[in-house]
Amino acid sequence: MKKFEVDNVNCGNCANLIKNGLKDEFGELEVDFSKKPAILSLELSDDKIENLKEALSDLNFPVLREL
Repeated sequence: MKKFEVDNVNCGNCANLIKNGLKDEFGELEVDFSKKPAILSLELSDDKIENLKEALSDLNFPVLREL
């Protein structure tokens, strides 16, 4: 399980936008927006990390760092 700190996630609508926008390419994921910055958790192979970062950036939710 990979975890990432993601910026700009402030509410359930933001979390749903991420889940719906990424589920086709990356599968099921969890977004914990009770923390600042939010924590995104998902099963992800190392070769897909850059794709994930780019997809999140396109949605205006930049990855701050991998945990």
